[in-house]
Parts: sequence; C-alpha cells; structure tokens
Amino acid sequence: MKELRKFILFFSIISSLQAQTSLEYDYYASNFNSFNFLNSELASLTQISNTWNDQQIHFRWNGHLYQGKNLSLHGSIRNRLFAGFTWQENLNNFKKQLDIDFLDLTSINTKNLGIHHQIDRLYGEWEKGKVNIRIGRQRINWGIQNYWNSHDLFNQINFLNFDYIENPGTDAIRIQYYQGNNSFEIALNSKIHAGLYKFNLYKYDFQILLAKYYEDYSIGFGWAGQIKNAGFKGEFNYFMSSEETADALVGSLSFDYSFKNGIYLSTGCLYRNQVEEFNPLSLYSLDVSAKSPMPFQYNFLYQIIYPVHPLVKIGGALIHDAELDIVVLNPQLSVSVSESLDLMLGSQMTFLKILDKLEDINQIAYTRLQWNL
Repeated sequence: MKELRKFILFFSIISSLQAQTSLEYDYYASNFNSFNFLNSELASLTQISNTWNDQQIHFRWNGHLYQGKNLSLHGSIRNRLFAGFTWQENLNNFKKQLDIDFLDLTSINTKNLGIHHQIDRLYGEWEKGKVNIRIGRQRINWGIQNYWNSHDLFNQINFLNFDYIENPGTDAIRIQYYQGNNSFEIALNSKIHAGLYKFNLYKYDFQILLAKYYEDYSIGFGWAGQIKNAGFKGEFNYFMSSEETADALVGSLSFDYSFKNGIYLSTGCLYRNQVEEFNPLSLYSLDVSAKSPMPFQYNFLYQIIYPVHPLVKIGGALIHDAELDIVVLNPQLSVSVSESLDLMLGSQMTFLKILDKLEDINQIAYTRLQWNL
C-alpha cells in the first residue's frame, strides 16, 4: 500500500504540472536577395568586384513555454542560409561577425554556401501583480525616438539593417515594477548597470535614465507626446567618461504625422558632440552603440509611407549629414500577396560628395518574400 500511495502521489504531481503547462510557438520563412552596384573607381581602389549579388533564406522559430500563471520560458532561433559574393569572398570579415558567442553556430561552411544558427532570445520570466523579472537573453528596448536611441544602452540597432525585424537581444537581468502610469526598472549585466524611471505628466510620457555604461557614467532624459495632432519625441543622454577621453552628449528629436488618407510623414534629427573618421563603405555594417548610433555629428532623416491600396504600400526614407557630404535614399514597396505571404521591393542608394559634387558610390537593390507559417 505504501508503494501504491507513492505512485499515486507521483502521478498526481505530474498530472498537475501538465495541466498547468502550455506551449505556444510561431515561425516564418523568408527569402532575401540583394544586388550590389559599387562605384567602379572605388571597386578598383578596394580591389573588389563592382557588381555582385547575395542570397539568404531565413527560417525563424519563436517558442513560449508557460508554467502556471506566473512563470514562463521564451526562446527564439534564427536559421539562415547564405550564398553569393559576400559569403564566398568573406566581405568585410562577414563570417567572423556571425559567430558572436556560444549561442551562435555555423553548421555548414563551404566556399559557396553557409548555414548559420543563432539563439537571439532565451530568457525565463516571472510575473506577478506589479512585478516582472526576466533573466537571460532578451530585448531591452528603452528608446523613445523613432530612429536613433541613446537610451538603448543594451541593444542598439542600425536603422539601415532593416532585414533584422526582431532586432538584437542582450544577456541581462531585468526587474520591472509598475505603479499606475509610472514604472521603475533595473537592468544589469557584466558591462552595464542601469535604472529607468517612467512617469506621466501633462499628457506626456517622460523617462529618466541613470547608468554605469562600460567605463562611463550616464544620465538621460526623454519624452513622448503630441503637439496638436503631431507626435513629438526626444531623448538625450550625457556620458561622463571616467578615462581621459572627453564626455559625450547624444540627443535626438522626431516628429510624425498621419493624414486621414493614410499618408504617414516622419522626420528626425540626431546630434553627437563626438565623431570619428568615417569610411562610407562601412555604412551598412556599422558598429553602432548608444554613444554612436550614426557616424556623423548631425544626422537627419525624412520618411514617407503611403498606402495606395489596403494591400500595397509605397514609401521611402532620406538620410544625410549636416553638410550633405553623404546622402542615403531608401525607396520601398511592400505588397501583402495573401494572408500569409508578403513581398517587399526596395533599394538603398548612397551618394558621397567628392569635389563639391555628389557622386553615386553604391547602390543596393533588394527583394524579400516572407511566409508567415
């Protein structure tokens, strides 16, 4: 009888856990093709081809395991197949940049083909009442402004890297506490310790940021609200260097407006008091950070999106520095082919001022077909 009671107790525990556990997941696949046209003089100078194309097939899986009402585990994996010139020639040390840490794996590496796997989300979450705790690889999105975010200390994004829809994650511990319209959160890892306080005042959302950012200390302030019917956002961050380098100020503003006919307009500006020497060929593979979201002192962006049909959108963006020494154009067309199939066509064109004349230095045409399965 004693053994029977143990078996019944064990069976009851397993049954209880199964009743409280649930798994949810989603996935999609996409095919991304790009065609590059480099200025012939630059191609000769850098000794690379002036035309090439690349192909990428991407399969992404997102999983969510829930245990009871408060505990959950989340994970996502990117699986990408690479082919074309960039992979074959290892352009800009492309292959080394893929393998960041032990959660990255290149399973196939041949001359003409590569398959890479990356776990970019893997965290446990506990939530109860006003408290939320996350531990692991996650996205900590503290930025407010539409394009360039000096408050995104943990996982900065490159605006021109539009194909990474989910954006990078970071390994950290994050604790959030909510109290009405206000919230306080702490996030930390081995290199960054930061706290963020959010509050609402006069129909505006404000936030204050304090952090130890690598070797710097930083204090930031941001807001989001409206001026009449136009959105108005901004964020600033001051980095106090503990070394001999000068302190850094990074700030950005943005405005956006939606018309009744669906046209969406947006513009933004980024300022940095510290700038470095810039190689225009590295524009699409920038090593961005909260202190350096873009390479110029003044950065301007203008964007328009127009839905010509409920299933078709056209638009584009224009980026330039203060002196118009460099200009980037990004026209784009997106079509919802069906409920599960989306097509995007676009281009990125870069112009550089040489002897007071804007010269076309690089053009990229691309297509992306995505299946939401």
